[in-house]
Amino acid sequence: MLNIKGRIGKDTVDDLPIPETGETRLWDTDLTGFLVRVRPSGRKVYAVRYRIGKENQIYTIGAHGSPWTPAKARKKAQEVLDNVTAGLDPAAEKLAERHAMTVADLIKEYIERGPQTKANKRAISWSSDASCLHRHILPLVGTKAADRLSHEDAARAIYDIRHGKTAVVEKSDKPRGKAVVTGGDGVARRTRAVAAAMFAWGIKHGLVKQNPFTGIDLPAAPVKERFLSQAEAGAFLDALARLEAEGSVDRVYGDALRLLLLTGARKSEIANLTWSEVDFDRRCLVLPPERTKAGGKTGERRIMLMPAALEILSRRHDARADYVGVDGKPLELPLVFPSPRTLNTTGGPIVGLRRIFAKACLAADIKGVRLHDMRHSFASFAVADGASLFLVSKLLGHANTRTTERYAHLSSDPLQEAVDKIGKRLSVTNGRDRLKAIVG
Repeated sequence: MLNIKGRIGKDTVDDLPIPETGETRLWDTDLTGFLVRVRPSGRKVYAVRYRIGKENQIYTIGAHGSPWTPAKARKKAQEVLDNVTAGLDPAAEKLAERHAMTVADLIKEYIERGPQTKANKRAISWSSDASCLHRHILPLVGTKAADRLSHEDAARAIYDIRHGKTAVVEKSDKPRGKAVVTGGDGVARRTRAVAAAMFAWGIKHGLVKQNPFTGIDLPAAPVKERFLSQAEAGAFLDALARLEAEGSVDRVYGDALRLLLLTGARKSEIANLTWSEVDFDRRCLVLPPERTKAGGKTGERRIMLMPAALEILSRRHDARADYVGVDGKPLELPLVFPSPRTLNTTGGPIVGLRRIFAKACLAADIKGVRLHDMRHSFASFAVADGASLFLVSKLLGHANTRTTERYAHLSSDPLQEAVDKIGKRLSVTNGRDRLKAIVG
């Protein structure tokens, strides 16, 4: 082993001889214990030697090159020596960190143990969280120690997610299926919320001490108040009927979309609806807690049915006679809206409702509306007809009325009616004179 003394700088490090065997060590003359080790492979590594008790220890800082320049390595060496002076053993801490719980370990614990501690959270929500964490957080910071993940590390990860660093198209579990993983503000906001919830759970259960995902700034979600007007709803239903008559849309898809508009239900609640959940006598759908978003808090959900909705369900019930298997025998399918593609095989639920919805909107010349806006529209019609927020919250299956407020978008017609009524009240005898006196 060749020992050399000199001030560690870029030129001296670059000019260090490469040994054939063993290693060459350059000891810094300014900072005692700071050194560079050169291996036969040509690899040059910064380190610092210190004494704990009667034993010498060497703490490896990192290889020469980005990010470890001589100046940064010298600063790190000084930090290590300061810690030793304070009575700490940097090498022992580094070893403990190496064996500490990583973010990947925390994700595994959260997904496996979390459902046992959060009884009100649905299985589908856990599945969504797991997908979010595995596709976005795991690739970026999965190997880092969970309790040492800094706010800057978390913010950088969210920034990378927002700008599409984790975007990918991959094969899904479904036959011939694929998952399109995207980036953007919405995905970043969702990932930040899921990661913050995971670390909060970790703090509660003594796995980590701090939550690095809190306080990360992102653009606020745009407020979307789009809903169908009465005229647009009529145009949408007419377009849907035309597409069915042309044969370009299967009736099962059309009826599912109609029921979404007539009930204010969520897409999954209708797409996966079974006949055991339909109560014709009481004119309602009865969904168990695990099938609803707020089921853990509100219990089973009852969706009341208007006559038009009952007619659609009766039509679907009569259509069951047309479901025949490959052996020619009638199929007893549990789903109200089975996929036409899988009638003779799995009898799975319909997929692609958003695509059919977009097709009907295009035919009706309706722009800027999403499938979930059918739910907004149902709530808006109810509020416009005088229903209270409390009543609308029950119709939509919300746990409290605060959630319902975002659906209480009044159309311009009742607003105009209210203004007209105020105008009539102010237009009584001498009303104009009073107004003139007020406004000057």
